[in-house]
Amino acid sequence: MIKANAQKRRKLSTVSSVTVGTPHKDGPPPPTRGRLRERYRFKEELLQLFNSITAHCYRQLAQKDRSLWERLFWLLMLILEAATLIAIIISAWGKFTANPLITTLHDTIYPIVLVPFPAISLCNNNRISRAAAVRYAGQLAGRDAERRNASYFLEQIALLGKLYDFDYENLHQMTRLQEFLDLNDVSNSTGMYNALETLEKLSPRCEDMLLRCFWKSIELPCMLRNDMIEVRRTQYGFCCTFNFIGHTEDNEIHPPSYFLDVTGPEMGLVLLLNGSSNDYFYNLFNNIGFNLQIFNPHEVPDSTAGGVNEQFVHLGTETFIRVDAITINSEPDVLRYSRQKRQCVFRNELLKYGANYGRSNCVAACRLRSVMALCECVPFYMPTAGATASSKSVTTCNLQHIACLSKYKIKWSTVITDIVQIPGLEKEMEESLYCPECLPSCSASKYQITASNLPLVRSRRDGFSVTAGIDNVADVAVVRIFFGQPETWMYKQNVAYYWFEIFSNFGGMFGIMAGMSLITLMEVVYFVGRQLVLVFATRSWSARALRSRMPNLELLQ
Repeated sequence: MIKANAQKRRKLSTVSSVTVGTPHKDGPPPPTRGRLRERYRFKEELLQLFNSITAHCYRQLAQKDRSLWERLFWLLMLILEAATLIAIIISAWGKFTANPLITTLHDTIYPIVLVPFPAISLCNNNRISRAAAVRYAGQLAGRDAERRNASYFLEQIALLGKLYDFDYENLHQMTRLQEFLDLNDVSNSTGMYNALETLEKLSPRCEDMLLRCFWKSIELPCMLRNDMIEVRRTQYGFCCTFNFIGHTEDNEIHPPSYFLDVTGPEMGLVLLLNGSSNDYFYNLFNNIGFNLQIFNPHEVPDSTAGGVNEQFVHLGTETFIRVDAITINSEPDVLRYSRQKRQCVFRNELLKYGANYGRSNCVAACRLRSVMALCECVPFYMPTAGATASSKSVTTCNLQHIACLSKYKIKWSTVITDIVQIPGLEKEMEESLYCPECLPSCSASKYQITASNLPLVRSRRDGFSVTAGIDNVADVAVVRIFFGQPETWMYKQNVAYYWFEIFSNFGGMFGIMAGMSLITLMEVVYFVGRQLVLVFATRSWSARALRSRMPNLELLQ
């Protein structure tokens, strides 16, 4: 009986051991779990990928009939190929990011009628009228408690010309004159001396300088308000300007720009100028005549910012100034890049410099901030001088500020937008005016001039003549400003590569160097996803199998 029970227990143990034991090594796995019970091998999966992938040379690594040396050779080739491909891609991407924009010639017959006629600023080389100085000297003599005559004050008035060029000389005499003006020439509006008002009434009048004005061969009044020419402040003081719609002196609404649809000397702007050589009192240059500035209508004329063409007009001559324009337009896609990358500013991007941004406007504002910080005053000729002159903290510069203005004169004449370390020029960089925001405009018209002049002779024509009725032509000058050709060139700034071009270029590199395509990418993605699924499924099956063993083990115990 005992023997029979022992045999029964051995059979039960044998059945239990078979039930909970691991599968036999030689026998097939139970069919209930399929391939999930097979051992997961990443090497076999990787070899299967190499055998089926569409890229070049990977199949040679997985073929079993190849020797070890052959496989090492193809592995080395793949490594060299990958290194070369990465180097080429890095180089191409570096060049793209360094120069993401490109400027190309877009149109060689761009109509000139679409380009605004340039702004013209006409300044007399004589900055103080002798007739106005004599009147002002008489007024000062009448207010002098020491009873000095008008001749004395006429000599002193010449010192006011230093407010134009900042020449620093005879400080004691300039200080005495300024103290006298502060007491005896008080402005009715501010109750203080105002150099802006004084120099405005001492400047030559545009009504006296301009005898006749023609536009498209049609004579028009020169100095009617809101008409052709108006008085504006420039770096040379009060000048006669035409077609200048940039910064306004009185915040009034100016008419749109003048456009010209015809070419030739007769069809542009023609001016007959009166030299008034006997009225010279303080001239900026050692000659008699006029200084003509040609610039963009939307920007203030500032020679240090570039974009200003200057031409001297001599008396007794007829000057022909041919204007050729170049237009640059930037596509809206360029706006996606930073200003430092594209190195330009769109018109409506920096509104603090006005409704239309201009580099000259920005430089003028940057210089104004520097002058106010260093000398605590504003020169009378700066565009915003009228707005700041009434401020309690800032005054219009007078003779007492000449020493400070002369000290930094060279600094304000040199403008930089980027600090570049050049050996030997460190001091010059420190003494320059640093204006990092003042980049060129992304869309603008640039003007180039070609000037020639001929002696002016008295006209014998019975019909139309600019100098009709003038016998002495030695004291007058004729200026003709016109477009030289009916078409111009238009350049366009655009991104060098759009996203699909970059995609195509990089795709070509991958295809040539490695034989890869989008199908190859999908194969790799599928391979990675498959491995994740297999690893997760294998671990899940192992955990379930372990949990299924636990009750049997407890039963055996």
